[in-house]
Amino acid sequence: YTETMPTDEQTSVNTNKGYYIGRFEAGDSTIQTASGSSLRTGGTSQENAVAIKKGYAPYNYISKTNSQKLAESMDTVQGYSATTKLCSSYAWDTAINFIQNKISDYGNNLQYGNNLRTVFTYKDITGNTQTKGYNESVLVPTGQTSPACNIYDIGGNIWEWTTETSSKSDCTNVCRGGSYNFSNYPAGMRDSDPDVAITNVGFRVTLFL
Repeated sequence: YTETMPTDEQTSVNTNKGYYIGRFEAGDSTIQTASGSSLRTGGTSQENAVAIKKGYAPYNYISKTNSQKLAESMDTVQGYSATTKLCSSYAWDTAINFIQNKISDYGNNLQYGNNLRTVFTYKDITGNTQTKGYNESVLVPTGQTSPACNIYDIGGNIWEWTTETSSKSDCTNVCRGGSYNFSNYPAGMRDSDPDVAITNVGFRVTLFL
């Protein structure tokens, strides 16, 4: 796995001394507006509008190709003055390094996030308070786990597609951070998958000027 910082992001960082990473995993704004009480399923559209907000249904069941498309169009759809893109692994690792200045070994510590080993209280998609038990696989709404330097969900809940690619012939698309049904994947982990839409993979947006 290798990835250097994309040229346009590097230019922005050199000029503005930083970038923004979405505080939350990408959420499904269309589902949230329509019902407010359902998670995405395999039959949910991959073209729904995206939001970066707490308490939203995580935008899973999304392919890498579609996540890139949605991330890159979000600035226009939402009226942002910043450019929006699918998070790169460079941006992901930089965010983890930033967090680790406050929380030592965050990238390798399994106590942060939503994975099989963690126990925490959260609000489900209907707003009711629940407790996620040890060795229990539960997908939770955005912003319910892993608050670290005001960035949420990097550890677990869902894998997140990045722009990074892998040399593996059958799994060239890299995702980061683990998911709710794994016990040994902390925030710094990476994996690779085919470009398909599955239950435990979503994405995160970065914004830069």
